[in-house]
Amino acid sequence: MAMLDVEALEKDNKILRAAMLKKRYANVMMKSQKQLEEEKIKSREAARIAIASVKRTVNFGNGLQAERDLMFIIVAPNRL
Repeated sequence: MAMLDVEALEKDNKILRAAMLKKRYANVMMKSQKQLEEEKIKSREAARIAIASVKRTVNFGNGLQAERDLMFIIVAPNRL
């Protein structure tokens, strides 16, 4: 019986210590989470700007012309 009481007390002490540490450092944890969220938002914004700044270098509006260009590129080295 005494062994069970000791184990229960140790478990209770661990739970109380964890709660005390969470309470003590709650402010630090909240600031850290806020900073992570801000960095995530900044990263997404930077990615959005990077994608928006990409310029189109190929236009496939005319599929037939694109196919002709591709065939020309493939066949041209064989003509040499």
